[in-house]
Amino acid sequence: MSVKQARIAVGLTLLIGLLFSGIQIVWDLREEQNLIDRTVNQVLATLRESATQAAYGLDETLAARVISGLFEYEPVYEAELRDNFKNVLARKTEKPINSNRTFLTQIMFGENQEYEIPLNTDGPNGLVGHLSVKIDTDMIAEGFINRASRILLSGIVRNLLLGLVLVAFFYITLTKPLLGIAAQLRQIDPEKPDSAAINIPPHHARNELGMILQTTRGLVERVSSTLDRLLESQQKVRDRESRLSAIVQNVADGILTITPTGRIIECNAATKEILGLMRDETPKGRTLHEFLLPRAVPLLEHSLEELAAHAPGAEAVEKRFTLPIVRADQKEIDVSIALRLIPDSATPLMTAVLNDITVRKRYEEQLVYMANHDTLTNLPNRSMLERSLSEALNTHKNNASERSGATAILFIDLDRFKVINDSLGHDVGDLMLKAVALRLQRVIGRQEIVGRLGGDEFLIIIPDLKETQDAVILSQAVLDALAPAFDIKGRVLFVTPSIGIALYPSDGEDFPALMRNADTAMYSAKSSGGGTYHFFTKTMNESAMARLVIENDLREALVKDEFELHYQPKVDLRTNQVCGLEALIRWKQPGRGYISPMQFIPVAEETGLISRIGEWVFREVCRQISEWEAQSLPPMPIAVNLSPRQLIEGHITETISRILAETATPAARIVLEVTETAMMQEIKKAATILDELRHLGLKIAVDDFGTGYSSLAYLKRLPINSIKIDRSFVRDVTIDTDDAAITRTIIAMGHNLGLKVVAEGVETQEQMNFLRECNCDEVQGFLIATPLPPEEIVQYIRRPSIDIPSEI
Repeated sequence: MSVKQARIAVGLTLLIGLLFSGIQIVWDLREEQNLIDRTVNQVLATLRESATQAAYGLDETLAARVISGLFEYEPVYEAELRDNFKNVLARKTEKPINSNRTFLTQIMFGENQEYEIPLNTDGPNGLVGHLSVKIDTDMIAEGFINRASRILLSGIVRNLLLGLVLVAFFYITLTKPLLGIAAQLRQIDPEKPDSAAINIPPHHARNELGMILQTTRGLVERVSSTLDRLLESQQKVRDRESRLSAIVQNVADGILTITPTGRIIECNAATKEILGLMRDETPKGRTLHEFLLPRAVPLLEHSLEELAAHAPGAEAVEKRFTLPIVRADQKEIDVSIALRLIPDSATPLMTAVLNDITVRKRYEEQLVYMANHDTLTNLPNRSMLERSLSEALNTHKNNASERSGATAILFIDLDRFKVINDSLGHDVGDLMLKAVALRLQRVIGRQEIVGRLGGDEFLIIIPDLKETQDAVILSQAVLDALAPAFDIKGRVLFVTPSIGIALYPSDGEDFPALMRNADTAMYSAKSSGGGTYHFFTKTMNESAMARLVIENDLREALVKDEFELHYQPKVDLRTNQVCGLEALIRWKQPGRGYISPMQFIPVAEETGLISRIGEWVFREVCRQISEWEAQSLPPMPIAVNLSPRQLIEGHITETISRILAETATPAARIVLEVTETAMMQEIKKAATILDELRHLGLKIAVDDFGTGYSSLAYLKRLPINSIKIDRSFVRDVTIDTDDAAITRTIIAMGHNLGLKVVAEGVETQEQMNFLRECNCDEVQGFLIATPLPPEEIVQYIRRPSIDIPSEI
């Protein structure tokens, strides 16, 4: 407890003592005032009867004794006894005390008090006299004041001693320990507070001071922990600021702090590089306007004003745009700038991030060009052609009332280009496409657009076709331009185009419709031999729709298992016995009956469904072989036709090997028939695949032999077992000497090469006799039997040996 606190404590104690003493004095004063009245009334009550007798009997002696009795009460200084005639019977007066406290006495007791007491009897006379008494209040007050002074003085002394005792007590028990605590706290290092510096004395371990010390120690520990975390956070902030500063100074983007007027306040090192400044130069104090082309200044000013007008407390807004900048070395570059207000800034400031996008912009332009042009020929690609055609169509639609004419597209496909690619390689094919593109560019005029759709397909757009004849003229010009030979890597190559022409609005009103119809017309030109052009007609569309219906029905037929296999027997001309079968697919569609293979096989080839159909056929033949073995049918080979697409594009070796393994079918029971044309398309690849199939144990036959102009040298190298003479030769052997000679030659050549020769399409006895004379090994055709379902072919096979001529 400090001296000031001690003085206050003693003073408060004295004040409290004085207050209580004052209350006691006031209380005693009230009691003293009441005591005067009670005392006087008691004295008068005692002497009243004697005074009444003296007044009644006019007894002056008794009256004198009564008056003398009154003066026994010291405060009485005057007494008088009178009869009812106001005659004084006895009187006595003494001088009152002359006190200096008259004013104080008057406050406490008022003026000297006088009591007038009537003396009455019980008789008829009633009042007999009066007794007057005067009281000296100064005497009473003097005694009372003396007592009050003693009370007050003793209270002051008592409270002063009590205050000093309390001060000493609190100093020993509270102030001194607190001063010790304060001394311990002063010894704690504010920067590294240690709670161990606070010592709790054993005698204070369980009292309030000990609790304070324990609480203080815990508080210091928490403060120390908090300070450690704060120092760690401050260090992290400093490290982060250091890293951010390093990042800002090392990033490739220019980062600036600018005012709303564009004046540069701060910048990083990359800013100098972007602006083309030397190391000792600084853009600080200058404005961004100084580095801009004049046409870009209004854009920057407008953006700065708009950003500065944004409400300070609102969500952060960023402005991004591109500006052309003139560097200090007078080189023009394009920069992307991002402006953002700095929040909670004392003065309005903004950050500006500059990114040199000159290279990126050029790259984007290249990407746009690449996205719209073919990388090989640099012609417009499909997307750009679609956009160009759509624009031309929209122009026609918007100005339909003001202009006539049409828009035409020429869909160009190179005939047999795949042969060049596959035989000479894709590098030669690419060079051929480039050469074709150059010739097409020379053919078109300023209004026409030529582009490459992909592969060997090109498209020419005539935006404003005045007459249909103009499309014919341009198509013929394309044919003439591509007619001369191409010199590709020292090779002389020829290529012809098939061109399909579609017109707006008669053949379609949008890009997909026109392309679809032009593609249909192109296929029509290609199917007629190629090297020509066809206009689209509705008949073509109906044919295309029919092909689409067949395609969809084929897919459904595969799912619903609508296909069947019929078997046509082959007869050995030496024994007249069935020596083999050919499996022929049939499609029986519910509600329509059997559909000719001539209708659906070409569609299956074109769409790629032939691979799935061919796999089904091969699996079904293997299943049928197993079933016939269970029926003890004589084993004989079954021929299965293999399409060109299956042979060249599919994984036929793996597929057949898998099916043979799954069905446990002997490979020697199956003959694969491949058309001569299919083998000649890619002779080397076909030879490799056929060799793999021979190694599986399968037999290989060349179907439609004589129609593919195959080289005998190639034929000798192919791993084949037999050849089948095409029906076109067999049909006229009895009436056409050329066909007869060709047939004889094929049979002789096959035998010389060690191959079995089979003639197909035998329908007359004369054809049979001719083939027998030429020593043909086997025949098949309607003369023998039509293709039969499995149950009927079983009955046919089980017939005894027959004489075919007699049967016919």
